[in-house]
Amino acid sequence: MKTKFVVLMVLALLALSGLSIVAAQDAMGPYNLVMWSQDGENNNAVFMDLFDQWAAEFAPGSTLEIVQKETETLRNDIQTAGLAGSGLPDFFLGPNDAIGVFVDAGLLLPLDDLFDTAMYPFNLGAAQIASATYGIPTNAGNHLMLMYNKSMVDAAPDTWADLITTAKALEEANPDLQGFAYNENEPFWFLPFVHGFGGSVFDENGDFVMDTQGWVDAYQFVHDLKFVDEVVPVECDYACADSLFKEGSAAMILNGDWAIGDYLDVEKAPALGPDNLGLAPWPMLENGNRPQPFTAGKFISIPVTTEGEQLDGTVAFVTWLTTDPTAVAVHAIGTGRLPAIEGVAVDDPLLQESAAVLATGVGMPASSSLRCMWDSVRPQLEGVMADTVAPADAATEAQISAELCLEG
Repeated sequence: MKTKFVVLMVLALLALSGLSIVAAQDAMGPYNLVMWSQDGENNNAVFMDLFDQWAAEFAPGSTLEIVQKETETLRNDIQTAGLAGSGLPDFFLGPNDAIGVFVDAGLLLPLDDLFDTAMYPFNLGAAQIASATYGIPTNAGNHLMLMYNKSMVDAAPDTWADLITTAKALEEANPDLQGFAYNENEPFWFLPFVHGFGGSVFDENGDFVMDTQGWVDAYQFVHDLKFVDEVVPVECDYACADSLFKEGSAAMILNGDWAIGDYLDVEKAPALGPDNLGLAPWPMLENGNRPQPFTAGKFISIPVTTEGEQLDGTVAFVTWLTTDPTAVAVHAIGTGRLPAIEGVAVDDPLLQESAAVLATGVGMPASSSLRCMWDSVRPQLEGVMADTVAPADAATEAQISAELCLEG
């Protein structure tokens, strides 16, 4: 069900444009397309509205079926269908980190001859491998940031020491309130700390460097947040932090730009909405650095099985969706994201805050080796956050596991 916020944003953007969302295309179709999407319900509803607008103008009678899949499910289902040689969608929408895996498996079409890639100046590199493009960005970002409830927190803490102090004061005043929460066992939320402590995934030669002091310091830091500073819940995953924040049981969390649309909708997030949602950069560490989130965006990729008229329809729609300024504004800004093309104004103060955080991030490569990193870090991080694995051991074991993964 579309939210009131999304509907109002779409209508406002259309009104500002003074025009219907159209591009210079000849009538075509009809096409019956299938898309798999890692996006949420609200964003997929906006996507469907835009497809219907495009179809009515350029390809009357066309239909689109959107199948929502969680991140890991999308990756596994693409690989499974690819190996089977059938069942792949016409195109799919998701983050960039699995693109390298799909390219290695020979599942994606190179897109440089199908799209004007010069239209995407900000983050196209996150979907490129060996100078070939395998994903067209629908937005820029996909970055984590500090989010806070302005009815509880007057101003975002600028340092982690400030965050800890603020969280404890809130909890002391209200024992039923969680001052701070985040997805503590997910490596995507952990990597910003690694970057903040000077660590990286790869060295200049592309080899893993996951056993350096920066990684050890990062493991130690998140461990201490939970067991020394005691500002992290005993157990908390994404659903936990997200739900607590929406209902007003958590004052501050770490989450990504994909959640902004939900948090601005008081039906889905009764404790938040436009009046109470605050966004801010990650608090500063003791070394003077801020944790740096991975950045990229969401990308549309096309499987090698899409051909003929299905490919024509997919390319025509995706070109319009990602290059028409009003369509981009509706799909990106209208769902709380940042545009991936030039010429789309970002006037909303919240999105300007999001853009400021984006500028602090580290671009996430599309390398298939990242899968080995994620899979190797996860169990070590879980052990650290269960207080059963020492930070130095976690760094050593993750490095060994990642290297073995590459060999295997």
